[in-house]
Amino acid sequence: MNTNDFTCRTSKTLAWADLRAADVAPLYAELRKFAWRLGMNGTQFAVNGILKRRWWVRRAKMWEYARGLACILRAKQSKDNAEGQSARRGAGETRVIDFGGGATLPIFWLASCGAEVLCLDVDARLAEHTNRVAKERGWKLQATTHDLTHEAAPAEWGQFDAVISFSVLEHIPFAQQEVALARLAGLLRPDGVMAITFDYGAEAAQPFAIRDAAGVERLVRATGLEFLDARGFVDTGERFVLDKRHRTKRFTFASLVMTG
Repeated sequence: MNTNDFTCRTSKTLAWADLRAADVAPLYAELRKFAWRLGMNGTQFAVNGILKRRWWVRRAKMWEYARGLACILRAKQSKDNAEGQSARRGAGETRVIDFGGGATLPIFWLASCGAEVLCLDVDARLAEHTNRVAKERGWKLQATTHDLTHEAAPAEWGQFDAVISFSVLEHIPFAQQEVALARLAGLLRPDGVMAITFDYGAEAAQPFAIRDAAGVERLVRATGLEFLDARGFVDTGERFVLDKRHRTKRFTFASLVMTG
């Protein structure tokens, strides 16, 4: 299987070649530069809930970020305008809701491009840090601890061009995953895009990880959306040691891209 055949539109599992794909590589490079700039000016950002000053993000996590962001920007822009700096400009016309990514690189990058971003994170410390950085920089970024797994979205939120969520679902019980996804899908504008990632595989360490194709189908049904790519979900079969705390467990990340 040639993973270079797959674009950011395809729902699939992790393959390193994806980072060299024409529609993902520019965002990967942009995010790496942005992370370095945040580190240089002392702006802390979070990875896996840990907030600290850093200059880089590991490659597997960047795969999640770059594919998801590339897809929502390409959905908003024409092909000719969707790469490199043109993607950065296009983000300024995008309204995004993020589920569980308080103080993370993707929401800071989107906001720095001019996007309007609403971040939902139950961690009050991460939400507070997000709002503090947004205020200092004049970004259209707001974080709230509103928990969609227990409470519906208020009407004043309106609708969004895109929903993003990176490696959050596996930390939420299965029934609550479905509730949250249904509510997030209900916030999408017509033809909006939902890009989510999660731990995937039989050996995935988190208790609520998605372990097989049936689990993926359950998530898609919960949203009421359709795969953006007609190929559906593609599992490359590759598994990795992605969690240093569980070196005997080999699993992968999966990326779903869906639309109404």
